[in-house]
Amino acid sequence: MKTTRLTFLSVMLCLATMAWAQTLEPNLKWGKPTDAELNMTTYAPDPEAEAVVLCGQTVLRYDLSSGSFKLIRSTKKRIKVLKEEGKDKANGAISYMYNGHRLGNCEQLVKLKATAYNMVDGKLVKTKMEGDMVNHEDVNKTVRLTKYTVPQVTVGTVIEVEYEIESDFNYIDDWRAQSDIPVLYTSFDVTVPEYFTFSIDELGGYPLERKIEDTNMSMSVGTGNDKLLCGGRHYQFIGRNMPALRKKKLLYAPESYGQRVSMELSAVQIPGRVYKNYSSTWANVEERLLENSEFGVRIGKNPLKTEMQEAGVADIADPVERIMAIYSLLKDRVKWNEKYTLYAESAGKVLKERSGSNASINFILINMLRDAGFDAYPAVMRSRDKGILTVSRATVDELNTFVVAVKVGDSLHYLDGSVEDGWLDVLPDHLLVDRARIVSKEKPVEWVDLSKLSGGKERSMVNAELQPDGTLHADVQTKFSGSEAASLRREFRMATDSATFVSKLAQELNCEIESLTLGGHHGYGQEVERKMHVTKQCDAAGDMIYLNPWVLNVMTENPLTEEQRTLPVEFPYINTENLTTIVNLPEGYVVEDLPQPLVLKSDDGALSCVIASDVDGSTLSSGCQIQIGKIFFAPDEYPIVKNFLDEVCKRLQDVIVIKKAP
Repeated sequence: MKTTRLTFLSVMLCLATMAWAQTLEPNLKWGKPTDAELNMTTYAPDPEAEAVVLCGQTVLRYDLSSGSFKLIRSTKKRIKVLKEEGKDKANGAISYMYNGHRLGNCEQLVKLKATAYNMVDGKLVKTKMEGDMVNHEDVNKTVRLTKYTVPQVTVGTVIEVEYEIESDFNYIDDWRAQSDIPVLYTSFDVTVPEYFTFSIDELGGYPLERKIEDTNMSMSVGTGNDKLLCGGRHYQFIGRNMPALRKKKLLYAPESYGQRVSMELSAVQIPGRVYKNYSSTWANVEERLLENSEFGVRIGKNPLKTEMQEAGVADIADPVERIMAIYSLLKDRVKWNEKYTLYAESAGKVLKERSGSNASINFILINMLRDAGFDAYPAVMRSRDKGILTVSRATVDELNTFVVAVKVGDSLHYLDGSVEDGWLDVLPDHLLVDRARIVSKEKPVEWVDLSKLSGGKERSMVNAELQPDGTLHADVQTKFSGSEAASLRREFRMATDSATFVSKLAQELNCEIESLTLGGHHGYGQEVERKMHVTKQCDAAGDMIYLNPWVLNVMTENPLTEEQRTLPVEFPYINTENLTTIVNLPEGYVVEDLPQPLVLKSDDGALSCVIASDVDGSTLSSGCQIQIGKIFFAPDEYPIVKNFLDEVCKRLQDVIVIKKAP
């Protein structure tokens, strides 16, 4: 995947919003909202906006303390609440690296204040946030989350939030100009001493105003009047009228495609100290991971060696069956705690608590597989719901989890500790990334593509009898494999009971289910088989019956409803659906006319559909095959995908007229 570039549509949108901006100028003064800000009721460029960032300012500066540089990050934001849904902007969270005992490098939240401004009976009322509306939560050993709630926020409120973080680290996090609500004005202001070298990238489809210039800096040294004078570099980025990055159907992480500035620290050279090169490659990242006590050091002894011997795992001849037996044994001992992590807790702790993150389970799995004679490695990644992995930026910060790669013959196969319903190579859709990196000293390959890994297949055969009153009785046999099988297992597992499962399915298929049996729906396996006998009522009037030949609702509506879209389309997994129906007509009835066959295929072959019907005497046969051969479609491919789904949905609603012969 590649970061989207500026499209014609985004250019036109920018021009339109720039024209509107002349009516509302950004207010760069804090503590006093303007009348225009207080009285605005809608945001003209985006009438659907529930709130808008009127002004955002982030200023980064370096300072000296005890002979070491510190990075001070000051953030201010003013938000206007326009609709009821926008009231949740009163709640915020700030994440930072924290160590309560101040041992080693960390960050501290040194300032946090917020105020709500409301017009009440024609007067401006200010309400400040009190300390009891701020809570601190330690996410893990090093990360703290400070949550806050701004009081007295309603539709029409202007919120101002200001906070400052003091960091012992010299690196600079990415700055994002866009958010889930539109932004009228935002700026990023950084002054870097001459001792630090950064490589800077601007990514996204809405270029920022930028200003870069040399400057002189003066920083206090100690508690006296001594100053450090040095040269520096001043960077300023300004974004105006930035559109919202809203959640959309068939899109995992819209923020990945927003405008942002990335500043990667490449070197530090302070007079009197050793030059330090921070430039990193993915090989460097691997080395650090392999040396990390919560990652590479976790690869070692098999903690379930005895259990594997007692289960006779070594006696299973087929390697795939042996791998899945190992996985099943592990999952019987440890349940996934619904957390995805990169680092793991100790195997002893996880086995004692019988619960762990996917990473914690995965390291135990790697050790079990290696003990059984398999080559097994972590395959690190940035999951799809966390955004695109920036391959050009070699840093562990780009990663958030990993899956297990295991070698069988000359091929690599994949498993993850979060899988409850799948099989080998059947992963949750948000782990189907196009770039995962094998971490191993004896590396078989470097980068692997998992995007086509967990293909789903659904094959249905319908044999039906049509009655003169329009009643259709059908026997339906469907085989699900890959991700489709995992999805059905998950639905069955999550249902309150089997009756609820059947009732929901009947509603989805718009029919009455008289009997249903499932096979392979418990545990792990390659396929699930479903057999049903269903009854469905077709429209009938006089001697005419109006039949939709598909019986099952294959695809009823297109999830892509926008005429234009500047963001990509991401399907969960590649997929193939095959449906064959055979309908025996009532005696004395004939088909009046058949729809024309449909053959659709995109230029790259990633999308295809074939639909056709035929009649032989009193038997109507229909076939449909729909194939989605890749999961990612760039913004300029949106019309192709939308038109394809529009046409398929339309043709699957075809009605065949059955009439009594004269």
